[in-house]
Amino acid sequence: MGKSERTADEHLESARETVESIWIAIVLAFVLRAFVLEAFMIPTGSMAPRLMGKHGQFDCRACGYHYAFGIDQGKDVSLASPIRFPTTRCPNCEHERGSREGAEWGYGGDRVLVLKYLYRFREPQPWDVVVFKNPLNNEENYIKRLVGLPGQEIEIVHGDVFARRAQDFNSDGRIDELDFSHPAATDWKIPEKPAKTQEVMWQIIFDNDYQPDPAVYNGRQWQLLWQPVSGKECWDLQAHGQRVFRFTGSAKEAELRFSSDREHFYPNYAYNKPKEAIDDSQEDIGYDLKLSFLFVPRDSNAGVGLHLSSFDDHFLARVGADGSAELIHGIGDGSNITWDEKKWYSDALLARLEVGRGYEVALTHVDRRVALWLDGKVVFESTDKLYHADKESIKALVRETLRRRGRLPAPTVAILARGGRSELRHVKLMRDVYYTCPNLVGGGDVPTNHRGYGTTGNPKVLRKFLKWPDMDEFFVLGDNSPASKDSRMWGFHAPTLRGGSSDRIYKLGDNYTYQYQDGTVPRYNMMGKAFFVYWPGGFRLQMLKRLPVIPNVGRMRLIR
Repeated sequence: MGKSERTADEHLESARETVESIWIAIVLAFVLRAFVLEAFMIPTGSMAPRLMGKHGQFDCRACGYHYAFGIDQGKDVSLASPIRFPTTRCPNCEHERGSREGAEWGYGGDRVLVLKYLYRFREPQPWDVVVFKNPLNNEENYIKRLVGLPGQEIEIVHGDVFARRAQDFNSDGRIDELDFSHPAATDWKIPEKPAKTQEVMWQIIFDNDYQPDPAVYNGRQWQLLWQPVSGKECWDLQAHGQRVFRFTGSAKEAELRFSSDREHFYPNYAYNKPKEAIDDSQEDIGYDLKLSFLFVPRDSNAGVGLHLSSFDDHFLARVGADGSAELIHGIGDGSNITWDEKKWYSDALLARLEVGRGYEVALTHVDRRVALWLDGKVVFESTDKLYHADKESIKALVRETLRRRGRLPAPTVAILARGGRSELRHVKLMRDVYYTCPNLVGGGDVPTNHRGYGTTGNPKVLRKFLKWPDMDEFFVLGDNSPASKDSRMWGFHAPTLRGGSSDRIYKLGDNYTYQYQDGTVPRYNMMGKAFFVYWPGGFRLQMLKRLPVIPNVGRMRLIR
C-alpha cells in the first residue's frame, strides 16, 4: 500500500472516530437528561432571594447594597430591552428607588440542575430543595423547599414549622388522620435544619458595612440604627465612616442597642412588590435572629456581649479576651429583666484570645435553639430541657401578648462591652425565613377566609401509603413566604396525574380508593432534587446588551 493510500485511510479513520465521538456525546446527553440530570429555569420568585425567577438587579444609591427585584410573571415581559421597574426598596437601608429613575435591564430566572430519580434510591430529607409538577397545573414545574414528609402532621406557628409523626396504629395499610388521633403519636417538634441550609436561609436586616449616604437618603437625615443607651462616653461610632464601633474601655458594661422599630423585623422582601407584604403586621414579627460581628480585643481584659430576645425570654452571651465565655437566660420586658441565677453555660474557651486579632462572634436564636458561636464553631447550644419548643405554649403566648399589648413587640437586640479597649467590625443583623399563615381567598367552592393548609389552627396530615408508596404526600413551602404559592394554598380539588375519573378518584386494590388531597405534593409528582445553579443571571456585553451571554460565574453555587 502506497503512502498516499495510508494517509487517506488515516484521515478516514480519524473522521469516523470524530463522528462516533459526537454521536456518543449526543447519546450520553440524552441518557443523562432522561435518567440522571435535567436542567430547569426557575419560573417565579417563590424561593428568592436565594433562587430567582425573572428579575432586575440594583445597587442601592444610598448604601450600595446589591439586591434583586422580581419581574411580574403575569406579564409577557421581554428581556431584550430595558424595563421600567416600579418603586423598589433596599432591604438594608430601605432607600426607595423611584419608578422614574430610568429603565434597567432585566435578567432571566436562575437555571438549575436537578438530580432526577434520586428519590428512587433514598428518601427525601426535610429542607431539601425539590422540583415537582405543580399540583394545580401539571404542565408546570415548580421548585420549593420540602418541609413535611409522609406520615407527618404539619402546623406553622409564629413563623416556624412544627411536625409530629404517627404509625399505622389501626393496621389499615396507611398513616392518616385516624392514626394521629391515637395517644401514641409523637410530640410536636421543629424539624432541625442542616447547618449549611440554615446559613443560606438567613435574610438581611441590616449590615453595618453598608452605611447610607445621607445626601441621597430619601431627602431625610439618616439615623444610626445602633445607638448607645449606657456608657455613651465609652463608644466611638464614627470610625471608618461609622462602619467600625470602638470601645474605649470601662469598668462598667456599656450598651449599644439596635432600633426598636418593629418594621425592621417584619418578614418583608425587597424582591416583592408592596402588595406582597406580610399578612398580619400585629403578629408577624420575627424573633429568629443572628447577631454577628468581628471582635478585635485591644487589651487583654477586653470583653463583649450579645443580647437577643424572643417574647419575654432574653439571652445574653459574653466572650472575654481572657478566654471566658457564658450564656445567660432571663425573663423580662426589655427594660426590667430577671436573669436566672444558674447560667446556661459558663466555661473557658480553648485558649485566650490574641490581642489585635479579629474573632467572629455570633449569637443565634432560631427554631427555639440558642447558640453562641466563635469563628464559625458552636461554643454552646441550648437543649429542649433548657428551652423547649412547645407548640401550644407558643400559641398561647402569642394570644396573651396580643391581648395585653395589642401587637407583638420588636425584639431586644443589643451589644455590650466591658473591660479594656476593643473594636467591633462587620456588625450584621439577620433573620431566619418566617413562614406566614395566609387565608385562602373565598370564591366558588372555596370557603371565605379558609385558613391556609398547615397554618396555625389548620394542621395538615400527610398520608403515607405502606402498600402504594407512589401516593405518599409531601408538604412544600417557598423561602419567599409572602409571595409563594405553595402547600398552604393549593386547592380546592386540584388536578392530579393519577385521577381515574371525573371526580379524580383512583382505585387502589379492592378495598381502598385514592383521591388527591389539597395542599400536598404526591410522590408521583416529584421530579428530583435541585442541587446546582449552573447559569445565574448573565452578564451583558457592551455590544450585545440584548443577550446576557456571559454566565455570572461568581454566583454559580450548590443549592442548600
